[in-house]
Amino acid sequence: MTEPNGDTDFWADRFWAEDELLTALRADIAARAPKIQIQAEAGAALTTLLMAAGARRVLEIGTLFGYSGVWIGRALPADGTLDTLELSPAHAEAAREWFERAGLGSKVTVHVGAALDTLGTLTGPYDAVFIDADKTEYPDYLDRCLPLLRPGGLLIADNLFRRGAVAASTGEGVDERAAAVRVFAERIAGDPRLQSTVLPLGDGLSVSVLRG
Repeated sequence: MTEPNGDTDFWADRFWAEDELLTALRADIAARAPKIQIQAEAGAALTTLLMAAGARRVLEIGTLFGYSGVWIGRALPADGTLDTLELSPAHAEAAREWFERAGLGSKVTVHVGAALDTLGTLTGPYDAVFIDADKTEYPDYLDRCLPLLRPGGLLIADNLFRRGAVAASTGEGVDERAAAVRVFAERIAGDPRLQSTVLPLGDGLSVSVLRG
């Protein structure tokens, strides 16, 4: 994130500092998995948005080791639940261990399998959906998630910028992941059912509200 008004550490220390568990979780990802988790400032925004919306039931597409899921789980009330979808059985097992360590095991269900298949087995309504998985499937996730979201619910997605590739994804030779995210961005921008914006946090965090 670009910080034009002073030392970024000042803001990070006060608003999106990781505790020991999140720091250890991020280190575990670096040691054993692709380093593709959300950035801490996006995680803090996710927690804040979910708390502001009063979210009790959340769906996450893309678990990895549970880094973003911990930020989500900490936003939920005592009776809140998170359904999180992960393709890799090894990553899902690591995530379950980290959710237990975070004291969130009773709130979180990790579903293993292709997200588009799992989405067909879930029943809404959800108060919020967070998307951070296969970028080529973002438009398909949108189609599957909107019917599961309650009116007034939040649809949040990571990697809308893809380091500038999405805005530049026109013409021949375009990266298919950036092109798919661009389709997703165009659709949430133009869908009259949604009120949407993109926040310059991490690699770009889109936030949409499903109109009632």
